[in-house]
Amino acid sequence: MRREHANLVRVGVLWTLSMGCLPVIGCSGSAPPAPQAPPVVAKATPAPAPPTEPGQAAPTSAQTTPPLAEPPAADAYTYNPGGRRDPFRSIIVTGEKKNVEFLPPLQRHEVSELKFVAVVWGGLGTYGMLELPDGKGYVVRIGTRVGPNQGVVRRITAKDLTVVERYVDFFGEARTREIVLELRTRSEEGLE
Repeated sequence: MRREHANLVRVGVLWTLSMGCLPVIGCSGSAPPAPQAPPVVAKATPAPAPPTEPGQAAPTSAQTTPPLAEPPAADAYTYNPGGRRDPFRSIIVTGEKKNVEFLPPLQRHEVSELKFVAVVWGGLGTYGMLELPDGKGYVVRIGTRVGPNQGVVRRITAKDLTVVERYVDFFGEARTREIVLELRTRSEEGLE
């Protein structure tokens, strides 16, 4: 009997919880008090200021209180990007496009676009010939600037030409890289 009574109590508690009646049952057995409305506070109006000169009327309340500012509209927000980075710009540092119109022809094209086609040895030193994509050839020597990233020819041998370029990686550190252009012969290009 005791076991059945305990089961009935559990079922009753579960039913009470599922029906949401638990707040009604309290320690005192009475229903909870109804919520009360917040008290209404009357606005105090300022007393009119006394006249400053005899015979002058006291200013009205519209003259003494400043007009109330209207609350800003919900759509009145404007974004001010001052001092902030552009969120649509890449955070990876890339070489900015430079105006190549006024550069010499060898500095208008990337080093990888150039072909090393000839070597000339003479009494005045070693020279190399670089060919642009449009087929025009230019003579270079050690120290000649090549490419838009201010690359400099550092070495000319019978087999290759080495260009050293400076660049900034995405960590902001200045680095250098060597680009080696190998000598191309007519047989390698298929022009026999």
